[in-house]
Amino acid sequence: MRSSLRLGTVKGLPIKIHISFLFILPFFALVFGFTFVPDLYGFRIGFGDLPIGWPEKLGLGLIAAVLFFAAVLLHELAHSMVALRRGYKISGITLFIFGGATEIEKQPKGAVGESLMASVGPATSLIIGLILLPFWLLLRDSTDLATTIVAIMFSMMSFYNILLAGFNIIPAFPMDGGRVLRSFLAKRMGFIPATRAAVAVGKVIAVGMAIVGFFFNIWLILIALFIYLGAKEEERSTLIGQALEGVTVGTIMTRDVSVVQPTTTVRELLDRIMLEKHMGYPVMEGDRVIGIVTLQDAQGVPASRHYDVEVGSIMSRDIISIAPETPAEDAIQIMARQRVGRLLVMEGGQLVGIVSRSDIIRTLEIRSMEQGMSLGRG
Repeated sequence: MRSSLRLGTVKGLPIKIHISFLFILPFFALVFGFTFVPDLYGFRIGFGDLPIGWPEKLGLGLIAAVLFFAAVLLHELAHSMVALRRGYKISGITLFIFGGATEIEKQPKGAVGESLMASVGPATSLIIGLILLPFWLLLRDSTDLATTIVAIMFSMMSFYNILLAGFNIIPAFPMDGGRVLRSFLAKRMGFIPATRAAVAVGKVIAVGMAIVGFFFNIWLILIALFIYLGAKEEERSTLIGQALEGVTVGTIMTRDVSVVQPTTTVRELLDRIMLEKHMGYPVMEGDRVIGIVTLQDAQGVPASRHYDVEVGSIMSRDIISIAPETPAEDAIQIMARQRVGRLLVMEGGQLVGIVSRSDIIRTLEIRSMEQGMSLGRG
């Protein structure tokens, strides 16, 4: 996810927090710290009625919020560990406004093992909630303030983990229940029809949730929007994978690569861009690629210096390259992750081609038309 900060790694997986998490954490701290619900299905929620000052309540709320999101992280780690064993490629875990997300970079054909991978997350949350429940039941009648605080903390963590498990089994993408539903349907109707069916169910649930939220709770409208957009994105990414199946970079790349020298001036580069309609060029020194320069790089140079500044001083030396046998689906994911519009294709240390996002999109449109699929634009 973009706009994310990396916290560290667990089992080799990058753990990140999205910028939205920095806004939701104080909100949760306030809710946990100042809410008082004496009996919610047998649980006590919040520290609002305790005979302590607001700074202490806010501090306890913050501790509860951190513990809750730690439990969310365990939920996502459970997904990731199973996914890695099943052949999925995971690029990391991100905590954001709606909880957590395991970033699946690549999944095996037909999403083998998806049901188990999806189920283990809610199961982990449920187990955490059930393990903490006896501690709440044991301590809830205490009259000692410190013990009461600990008891409420157990109560809240037990309740919210059980709630998290229940929420995630809703049969709608991108919830875990949507993946379980697709896995179930795929055994009966095939992967693509199952995806479409599960997405349709998710959209119906999202619309229903939004209607309920309009009358009762605006938060449900935000969750409904998250589910609806997540369902559409899952459908789109699945169809893209299907359309590009079997297509490698080598079959769609441009082999006659137009290059520039490090001594090329910005004015000469802009003239080439106008003439050839390319947005970026590899920079070559002899037979060696030493960088890549784009229109965006040139735009940072004042017009008065276009004849003086050379490409070698503005090019990027961070060369992102792939092999000709790389699947086209992987290439477009690399472009999105690295935020670039083109990739150099290298073989044996030599430049053999270049592939752009437009090359892949053009191929995608042709293949999807041949297969009778509509990828949509929304």
